[in-house]
Amino acid sequence: MERKVLTLLVLLCFSLLSVFSASYEFGDSGVSFTWAPIDPLFKESRAYPFANNVAFRYMIAPEDTDYLPTDILVADGPDGGYKELAFRDPDASNNTYWNLKTAVNAGLFRFAWDNYLKAEMYLHGGLNTVFGAYGGVDVLGFDGFYGAGASLSIFDIVTLRFGFHHFSGHWGDEALNDFYARTESKEYSGLTEYTRNNSWLLDISIKPVKYFRILAEIEIPQHVGWIRPAAHVPADTIKNTSEESPDYGLPLSGYIYSQEGIEGRNNDSYPDSYKALRIGIGAEGEILIPTVGLAYIALDMQFHQDGKINLETLEYEEDRPWDFEYTVALGLSLEAQENLPECTIELSYHEGRFPLLNYFFQKSRYFSAGILLTL
Repeated sequence: MERKVLTLLVLLCFSLLSVFSASYEFGDSGVSFTWAPIDPLFKESRAYPFANNVAFRYMIAPEDTDYLPTDILVADGPDGGYKELAFRDPDASNNTYWNLKTAVNAGLFRFAWDNYLKAEMYLHGGLNTVFGAYGGVDVLGFDGFYGAGASLSIFDIVTLRFGFHHFSGHWGDEALNDFYARTESKEYSGLTEYTRNNSWLLDISIKPVKYFRILAEIEIPQHVGWIRPAAHVPADTIKNTSEESPDYGLPLSGYIYSQEGIEGRNNDSYPDSYKALRIGIGAEGEILIPTVGLAYIALDMQFHQDGKINLETLEYEEDRPWDFEYTVALGLSLEAQENLPECTIELSYHEGRFPLLNYFFQKSRYFSAGILLTL
């Protein structure tokens, strides 16, 4: 808890410092130093649901109960896998939601040599939540995410980013109250959450022409990390000593399984090729509209290797496909004053995992309309 509070305080401090961004030139060498640059060197995919920006969206799903988040994932121990238990009756009229996200992608300091080379340290993080828009405002849950690292731009064409990334899901109180009211049981006191803490993150953005770019991203959990659910943990992952983990050197999967109520189970049978990877691929095209702003179309695709795990049998299945999801977005970024956040009106369509981490097992389709602010 203290680390999370400290992280949020650091994010707030650098958000305030960005208001006082300052740049220093070193003679005529073309070399400059910028403290707290307003515009981050690496810009994330506009269509990625967990991009570090501020967003307020209205979401509407098809009137089909197969695509509504009405279940919670629990471990069906001691010998079974996972199963879905309802916290709310599926109801096609409950197919609208609000999505609220607040986040910052802040450069800490930047060194630049004209437009040849630019190097920057960055810090990003935020909170994401989804709640009902169908007469009630039940909060389904909260996601927290943060990271830090370094970015490098070459000729303003190729930009690389490397660092660490953490994100984790937390159940909403209303969902928990509904769940326990329905089950009337203490059997499932520990619900399964979705967590990636911590992962290495490597991104590349290539912008061959001014108004078009492609992006790729790969995320791989660190050898010493914290992953949930336990079925997603690679065989060789361990967790260092803390108040809620085993002694250093023990397999992480076995420990989390015991927390989740499954006994005598670990992931030693998983092949070395399974690393719980996440891969993202995206593309964006832009059109400048004079005196108005910038119109764009963006595509983001996500591939999750943990989709190869069968949550019912707890087995890795070689022929099972990776989980795939995609988002298409159309937006208009309004012309703004220099050193102010970019304000965008956006329409999008998403198909894949529900955009709240603990509901990763429930497939979704939805259209959304919203307003975004991007630093």
